[in-house]
Amino acid sequence: MDWSPRVKPIKIRRLYRYTRLGIYDDLLLHDVGWELYARCMDIAKVADVFREGRVPCPKCNTKITRRIDPLFSTGEGGTHEHWFRCTHCGERLLWQDCRQTLRNTPRCFECREVLQKADELACTCGKTWSQEAYNQSVRTRVRLPCPHCLNLVRRPAVPKIRATRGRQSNPELQCPKCQAVARHQHGNIECTICGYKRRWRDYRKHLKKKDEKLECPDCGYTFRWQAWRKSARSLRTGNPRPAREFIKRWLRCYTPQQRMIQIDTLLQTLHGRGPLAPLFIDSGEHNIRQMLDDLAS
Repeated sequence: MDWSPRVKPIKIRRLYRYTRLGIYDDLLLHDVGWELYARCMDIAKVADVFREGRVPCPKCNTKITRRIDPLFSTGEGGTHEHWFRCTHCGERLLWQDCRQTLRNTPRCFECREVLQKADELACTCGKTWSQEAYNQSVRTRVRLPCPHCLNLVRRPAVPKIRATRGRQSNPELQCPKCQAVARHQHGNIECTICGYKRRWRDYRKHLKKKDEKLECPDCGYTFRWQAWRKSARSLRTGNPRPAREFIKRWLRCYTPQQRMIQIDTLLQTLHGRGPLAPLFIDSGEHNIRQMLDDLAS
């Protein structure tokens, strides 16, 4: 993958030096802003891969679904059992995604129009909510709009948690020997066709070490999952929200002042979340922190 480079600290310092003097260098604003935008796009893309299990092809960017789905953990955005699909558009969702989308962009639960923010949240259809009442409704409703198609989807049933140690799940597995459907039961993976049987713990370790081969259905390009993951190591973070917010707001900026405000907002967010800054700025962690301290003062 041809990932975008990190931003040079000297460009950021020069941009702030000019802005302090009341000078907006359009060329420098363009360079810093769009370099940050490209970096944010890559960070969001990598975060989506570990949440959805779909890898973009390095040649044509077609998303390829990984075969090793049972290895999803809570650190990757939810366990396998917590995912569900929208009955209307078929997109893969987490219930927390439906809630978070409404918190970021409040919509009417009836007509799904964006609510106008004033003293209260008001819709063109005549319905109004206070902010507290709306947040409470988002937390308690069992039907919320899909973030993709805006049709109402029902909250999935909460999976039953067993009290015994080593809770089991039943994802659709493939027998390594005969490629038939296997089952995860009694702490083992078992195939009813060929009789293959192996401890589940050993099977999981085998899958983690296996270098999965991915093939693009559109252009036919093949690549290895381990190589792709290694190339994206410098973009991996468990908190892609600042990058997503910058992507959404940057495209709405039309003046140099608006662009500078968005760049400053992103850098101050990185200042408050120290480990995130080296993903965006090309320097050592100590130098980056010193630079952000200087800019904040």
